[in-house]
Amino acid sequence: MISSIRLDQLRRVEWIVAVLLSLMILFLIAVRVNHAGALWRDECAVVQLARMPHVSDITRNFQHEAFPITFPILIRGYTNLFGASDTSLRVFGAAVGLALVCALWLCARWSGDGLPIISLPFLGLSTTFLIWGLTIRGYGLGSVLIVLVFGLFVLLLRKSSLAIIVAAALASIAAVQCLVHNLVLVFALAMSVAVICLLRRDARNTAIFLAILALCAISFLPYLNAYTSGSHWSVVAESPVTFRSLSKQFILATGDPSSAFASCWGIAFLVLLSAATLRLYHLRPRRPTTEWDVLLYLMLAPVIATVGYYLFLHLLNYLARPWYFLALLSILAVSLDGLAASLHNLKWIRLSRLLFAFAALTILPFNAWPKIVERQSNIDVVAKKVTELAQPVDLIVAAPWQYGISFNRYYKGTARWITLPKMADLRVHRYDLFREKMVSSHPIDDVLEEIQRALAAGNRVWFVGGLTQLQENDVPRFLSPAPDPTSGWDNRAYNRSWLEQLSAFVRAHGERGQTVPLPSASAVNELENVPLMVVDGWQ
Repeated sequence: MISSIRLDQLRRVEWIVAVLLSLMILFLIAVRVNHAGALWRDECAVVQLARMPHVSDITRNFQHEAFPITFPILIRGYTNLFGASDTSLRVFGAAVGLALVCALWLCARWSGDGLPIISLPFLGLSTTFLIWGLTIRGYGLGSVLIVLVFGLFVLLLRKSSLAIIVAAALASIAAVQCLVHNLVLVFALAMSVAVICLLRRDARNTAIFLAILALCAISFLPYLNAYTSGSHWSVVAESPVTFRSLSKQFILATGDPSSAFASCWGIAFLVLLSAATLRLYHLRPRRPTTEWDVLLYLMLAPVIATVGYYLFLHLLNYLARPWYFLALLSILAVSLDGLAASLHNLKWIRLSRLLFAFAALTILPFNAWPKIVERQSNIDVVAKKVTELAQPVDLIVAAPWQYGISFNRYYKGTARWITLPKMADLRVHRYDLFREKMVSSHPIDDVLEEIQRALAAGNRVWFVGGLTQLQENDVPRFLSPAPDPTSGWDNRAYNRSWLEQLSAFVRAHGERGQTVPLPSASAVNELENVPLMVVDGWQ
């Protein structure tokens, strides 16, 4: 049956499936942008950083967010042109999504047969991309740029021209300037190509790729002082990282919305890698050839990138999140495309790829739908409700303090508001200020005193984030000034402890309390689904 299928007919079907995949992804991007709603706190921090009064303010504060200074300056330029409304910023996310689809097509053209039949469903139909790749963060744009770097390196292996060298260098620098994680990936890609050039004793091309890597490193040097100066407080944001925890988050990122898909992609990668190894062995007598070089690069790059990325995240020692892996997933996606394209002479590979893509096209959108129609946050709804109901003499407390970053963007009322603990700057994630609270002997006394004054005066206190539901005989946990003997520098443990103390204080002294119903037409992402409570009376 397979032998009877004409190649031109197969090619036509491949084009149809690739176009349908692209159209489906564009449709899902439009759906996501339409439903995402308000920015959540990480996005608000980037926008508020970008909108600081002077560029010098950005240079002093960018280290508190996850991206080099170039990305917030890009957002600053965009918002100067198109405004800083939620709609305008969601359009920016959609543009990044469109750019990634285009980058996958370009990379597929540069790497092989020109059809991103695997990378489109692997990446474009994943909720990791459809949610986190479209947020106002550098992960989406960083993925676009690293895909272009991957493809341009393939072009350089095929034909080393000045135009391609310049394009590869500029794309590599831009990738690093957009996303810190890309420094590791550019290193992995450059090392993969350098190994190939050394094997064929090509000193010129080896020097070219090492020079590109050196330019990326030099472009990153101005940030070292800002990042190293924060080493005294970065311990607050750190979290124990193990191979198991990273693997769990990687599988979640790969398999979202279903872990079964992670297994499917893993099997596909192993099959293609095995077939490519056999192909490489058969090409060995004719080495060096361009086909041999490209195939070896397509095999080395994802392996070195994965190992390097794991080591980087382990060294970073931050709590891993699925969106951390988006740039790495982009490398794996285009590698799969390239490997399949390099094996285009095997009809069973082409048919398997086609069936795989068609199955993804018919299944993944339905699995992703519940997630992509969620609101990113309901903090705007909470802020609007408090603005409507709170009197100027009331007090608002956002707890934990991270909610204050997004509340700072959306609250337009006249009532005074503070966070738990009190933070002097709520434009970005100021873990340096949070550390000062952690080492304090009385970190939340000032918050409790303000609540007492407000309630004793007959005013209401609104709690953005709600209160912890303690049982009647439960005692709140008290931690010693950091580092605590048991919790160390764990910022989450301190947040929980202070929220328990606040809740116990309000339960003991507040006369009446209730949860405020919030209007909601759709589900909200669990990372910022914020409740609202109000308490009045003093006893």
